[in-house]
This record gives sequence, C-alpha cells and structure tokens, in this order.
Amino acid sequence: MPRARHGIRARRTSTHHPFRLRHGCALLAAALAGAWLGAACSTPSSGVDGGDLLGVFERDAGAGAASARPSAARRDAGPGGTSAPAAQPPKPPEVRPPSEGSCVAEQGRPRRELRKTLGRPPCRGAQVLETRDAEGSPRYACVIAPSGVETRAPLPLIIFFHAEGDSPTSVDKKTGLRKLGATWNLTGDPAHAGFILLAPQGRAFKAPSQAERERGATPYTPSAPFDAEFTGEDNVDVATVDTFVDQLIQRKLVDRRRVYALGASYGGHMAATYAMLRADRVAAFATYGSDAPPATWACPGPPPPAMAVYRACDDLFPCASVERWLRARDALSAQTSFLRLDEANRDEPHCALRNRCSAKKGTLNHLRWPRSREPDLLRFFAGHALAVPAQVTGTAEPAVAR
Repeated sequence: MPRARHGIRARRTSTHHPFRLRHGCALLAAALAGAWLGAACSTPSSGVDGGDLLGVFERDAGAGAASARPSAARRDAGPGGTSAPAAQPPKPPEVRPPSEGSCVAEQGRPRRELRKTLGRPPCRGAQVLETRDAEGSPRYACVIAPSGVETRAPLPLIIFFHAEGDSPTSVDKKTGLRKLGATWNLTGDPAHAGFILLAPQGRAFKAPSQAERERGATPYTPSAPFDAEFTGEDNVDVATVDTFVDQLIQRKLVDRRRVYALGASYGGHMAATYAMLRADRVAAFATYGSDAPPATWACPGPPPPAMAVYRACDDLFPCASVERWLRARDALSAQTSFLRLDEANRDEPHCALRNRCSAKKGTLNHLRWPRSREPDLLRFFAGHALAVPAQVTGTAEPAVAR
C-alpha cells in the first residue's frame, strides 16, 4: 500500500481497527475526492522504515466484520484527546456462542517452583476471597464492587491480571477502574449499571536454572506472576481463577453473559490464556503492553474477541512484536481492536523507530498504565457478550448478532 503524501494523514479514531483499513481507505478516498486529489491513504505504520514496517494490516476479516465492529470504535473526544465517559454502549453488543470443549492444545510444563508464598494482599475497601490451589498454596483475590451489589441485578465482571512486580492492589494504584466500576454501564440496562472487578493474586516463581533454560524445559520468564506458559486443563492459576469466579456466581453477583479478562504485561498473557482456555465463559479480553500469549487457538472458529493497547515505544514488549500478534489474529479472522499510544497516552500513528526508543524510555513507557484510556477498554467490552442459556442466567438470552 503506498505511503501517504508528506503532511497528509488520514484522521483516525482512538481505537484503531486494522482489519478494516482497506475499506476505510476507500471511503476516505471517496470523501476527499476533489479536495486532495491523488492523496494516498496511509496505514497505521506507513511512516516506519521498511525494516520496522510491522503495522500494516491489509487483510479484510470478511463480511461479518462490519457487524462485528466493537463499540470501542466510537470515541467521544474529551479535553486533551482522552475519551469522555458514555452513559451506555451506543448499540447492542456482538453476541457469540460459547466455544464447546477445549480449543487450546496442551503445551509447556506447569511451574511449581516458588521463590516464596505470597500472603494476603492489602485490598483497600475491597473484599478478599481466599482458597488453596492444587499445589496447596493459599491464594487470594481482591473483589471491588459497587455499593449494594448484593441487592442488585447481576453485574458484568472484569478479571484483572496484574503485571510482574505488582499485586492486586495495582487496580487502585495504577488504574481508574474502581471509580469507573461504580457507575459505568456496560450493558445499556439501568438495572445493570456498574461492574465488578476481580483481581487475583499471582505467584512468586523461582528463576529457572541455566541448565533448564538451555534445554528449554522452563521458559525464562521468572518475573511472570501467572503460569501462562502451561496450557493444560490443570493449570493451577486457571483453576484458581475459576474458583474465585464460581464463588461470585454462586452469590448471584455476576452476569454470566458479560465476563471479561484484562491483563497488563505478563498479566496480559494470562488474560489471553484464560480467555482462550475458558472461551465458554469469557466474552472478550484485553491486554496492555503484551504480545502473543503462548497459548494457540485450535478450534475451527476464531478465538475470543480481543483489544490490544500498547506503546509505540516499549522495551519489554516492543510495538513490532505486538503487531505480529495482531496480524496472526487477523489470519484467524479474529475480531480485534488495537490502540497504539505514545508516552502521553495519545494516539500514535506508527511504531517508534529503533533509534528513537531507548531502553530507558521503553521501560518507563511499559510500566506506565494508560490511565486515561480505560473508557476505550470499557467501550470495547461493552461491545461483546456471550450467549448463555436463559436457565443459567435467569434472564432472557440475547440474540446472536449476525
């Protein structure tokens, strides 16, 4: 695809949809005919050097993509280019049937060597759930819910997987999700305003030995708080999260059509892994500063919808690596949104050139949660739901969007 003429750039929405770029370019060219004759339509990374050109997505997801465009594509711009909250999603969500059986082939080995056992997290103003995992370790999760949740209709649930070096308390320390969870409506139904946050605590693994790394027995991710490398059904972290989710479901707090996974850095790997292993219970997932998870999708249909938020300059999970994952999802016709940001949380048109992304800058960018962009994530979640039988939810099952 040709580059845009110097000084001319197509106007973009805050949440990009790389898989609709070809159609978008055609529409833009028609709209600008006569005004900027001959101006080409650029793809997100069209200004990047050929060796770094990993932001060009030309494949159309197919006819179904038009109806599948998540509500995250719409943005109400607020001061400073950030997204202004919306009272409810602009249209009914895309509803997909739950996947039957396991759609992820087993790979890797379970991580069992712990450096230490983590204690109860100091969840301020939140309930702490507790259980013991299959390895016998105590496990905890913070539950942040709107006031009076016990007497209200079931609410959407967002499972937040924290990054390495963090704990469940990072939901409060780094994000604005608690405040948004009190009132943000992911359903369009006044009876379901607000959402519940479940923040499970990860584990502190030992670093693998040099011999283990050399023979590939254990991936070298000692700082990862969750075991996303092992994709077997008896994954301890997956089973632990299942236990916490089931506790909330048994208390009739959760709208089972709207369970979402969200993770930062290596926690993003776990969010993606959990969503794929539990495609029968997770409607969609989102990641920040994370690339492709080790888990691979094995079913004929596409994996669960996803949104990737990432930095143009990131030293741990480089922009180019994230966009390779986006292209891989495109090849599976997976519904995917993405949001590429600069260091100030503004939309960035392309990946940073190598000589403009130092290790120090990339590390700082990676650690900086995009606090002003949570509304984009929530709009994406609002655009997706799971088709769950009425006898399970106790409410009418929504029609599957065509």
